[in-house]
Amino acid sequence: MKKIILVLTSVLLIIGSFSIVKGADELDLFIKDVTLSKEIIFENDTFSVEIEIGVKNLKQSNNPLNFLVSIFWDMPSKYTHIDSKIVEINNVDKVKVKFNFDLSKKSFINQNINLLGDKSLIIQIDSGHNINEYDEKNNIYEMKIHIFKLSSLVLKIWINNPIGYVNNKKIELETPPIIVNNRTMVPLRFIIENFGGDIYWNSTDSSIKIVFPEKEILMWVNNSTAYINGKKYILDSPPIIIGGRTLVPVRFVVEALGAYVFWNSTDSGVTIIYEK
Repeated sequence: MKKIILVLTSVLLIIGSFSIVKGADELDLFIKDVTLSKEIIFENDTFSVEIEIGVKNLKQSNNPLNFLVSIFWDMPSKYTHIDSKIVEINNVDKVKVKFNFDLSKKSFINQNINLLGDKSLIIQIDSGHNINEYDEKNNIYEMKIHIFKLSSLVLKIWINNPIGYVNNKKIELETPPIIVNNRTMVPLRFIIENFGGDIYWNSTDSSIKIVFPEKEILMWVNNSTAYINGKKYILDSPPIIIGGRTLVPVRFVVEALGAYVFWNSTDSGVTIIYEK
């Protein structure tokens, strides 16, 4: 880590010698927007992070202005360096820089880092010792990501489409997903049986019990009240029955079981990922 700091410090000293910004209105650099190339990331995956940096009060200069953009993993301590780039701006109000990741190549210094699960990417701007900045509070940005196991169960379904996929295997659903009260309702059996759970139906009170080794969910048809391990929840859209099949709010059930759900507005698709 000390070597990293020394290297970055040396780079910044070089950058600082390139140009000095002068004037009453000091330069303001800030992270304006950060875009991830993909929302769902698996181990050994490739993806990119594009950073848009806002620039205010840049003075006219014959020499280009340079600053350093660095990206880190926020682990195992603050911070494990991944990559840095020197960025040049020339009388513009913004500039973009892209970092590419190849998780299969372990594109970071500490080769022993376990990347699976919830992680944070830290982006930092450093303008160098000879550049006075108006406000540096927006020069650090934290992006939360989750890196999934390759062995994860992946379910894909689409609104009003009776065809779904389980780990790329085509499956015909008993009834297609629909939207009710702006909530996606999915066939319960398709989700729970693929997750490895059990479903118990009680015709007396129209209750549905979903049972896993350490989780029990209790719901009722047309009733907004639900329970997870005895804790009460109020649903935006209760379970319903269509054509003799029970549909439930996908996000409530999936997240209650510790899985992840992603919505794709382009094709009205739902991707569910369950790490067993």
